[in-house]
Amino acid sequence: MKRRSRYRGLTRHISAHWPTYAFMYLGLVMVLLVAGISLQKGWFSFVPLMIASGIILVYFLATSLWAAHQLYDLDGVRPYDVLFNMGQIKATDTIVVIDFGLRITPLLLRRRLTTGKIITVDVYNPQWTTGQALIRARANAPQPPEDPRLVWQNGRFDLLPLPDNSVSYVMLDQILSQCWQKGDRLRLLQEAHRILTPNGRLLISERVRTQTNWIVHGLGGIHFQPVDDWVNTIQKAGFMVRRQENLQGLVHCFRADKPSGSEARQLALDLPI
Repeated sequence: MKRRSRYRGLTRHISAHWPTYAFMYLGLVMVLLVAGISLQKGWFSFVPLMIASGIILVYFLATSLWAAHQLYDLDGVRPYDVLFNMGQIKATDTIVVIDFGLRITPLLLRRRLTTGKIITVDVYNPQWTTGQALIRARANAPQPPEDPRLVWQNGRFDLLPLPDNSVSYVMLDQILSQCWQKGDRLRLLQEAHRILTPNGRLLISERVRTQTNWIVHGLGGIHFQPVDDWVNTIQKAGFMVRRQENLQGLVHCFRADKPSGSEARQLALDLPI
């Protein structure tokens, strides 16, 4: 098997978000150019401003690259592995991975299976998920290999192509936040609830509003939801959040279970379990 490059995930991230990185790079070039002209012309009052602007651009460029390396490369935090462990999944189990056609998570998880299977359901819809970075990432997605452990299917937010109560594990690795409408997120979670068996496990990783993400993204951190908002959405879909784990303040992992019949009745009556 060809060895995976240490920075392949980071490279894919930069390719998908190249306008952002190009803007920061061009901004840095412009700052250096203006600083040089200011020194040459004797406009010394501009120099401290240019130095401060350059430091800010370098800071956000470096922290953004560090965060992407941690999130998407093999020697990073690997949220998909954390979710696999949180779910106590065995090498012979079947997992449903809900994806947007990026194929990265199932390809990385297959090494943990022997006779198990990963059913990847692509729920991408260009009318619902319009982000340009996602479109570029899909265009650069690896081709699905011939592997008996991997099954590829297409579905929708509101209709996953699997029967009721048919699987024990559903995983969404940084997928829900790609759905801009909260109603779409809830519908997708409700579909996951439908296909899971009683006591089946929902495994989710998402970027959340933390001090680390504020430091890395600045005001852009406002786009991340607080942990409590995700917990409320998961519970609203009918799940019970059993466990949470935060990975270096960058990404938060949830394990939530579909209640059994008696637990579901207690939840419906708002009784303590």
